[in-house]
Amino acid sequence: MPKFLLLMLIIIISEFIVAFFYMLLAQILYKKSEFDIKSILKGAVERIFLVITFSSDYKVGLTFFSALKLATRIKHDEANPEETNKFNDYYLIGNLISVLIALGYTYICQNIEEIPILMNLLKP
Repeated sequence: MPKFLLLMLIIIISEFIVAFFYMLLAQILYKKSEFDIKSILKGAVERIFLVITFSSDYKVGLTFFSALKLATRIKHDEANPEETNKFNDYYLIGNLISVLIALGYTYICQNIEEIPILMNLLKP
């Protein structure tokens, strides 16, 4: 299997798992049961941006990402303190997990030939 195809397959499958995890987290914290495709796509685009940033060793990109996230966070309604705390927890946990996933994708992209299970899939 070609390396690019394997990487895309890994990322697509992982993104479905991540979307399911975030949906569960939203149900636990917010009692939301709907599937929000817009949020899932935004998260995937964020992780792609982070992977490109990490892969190219462009450290300013992480600062830029953080500034964008902070700017979007400032707009959140602070009227209900309990809801605000839940939102802050969800926001922080979600962003940390997203960055960790992007770091994982970057590691896989850079070391795919050294990961035994993936190396077997790359063999013709």
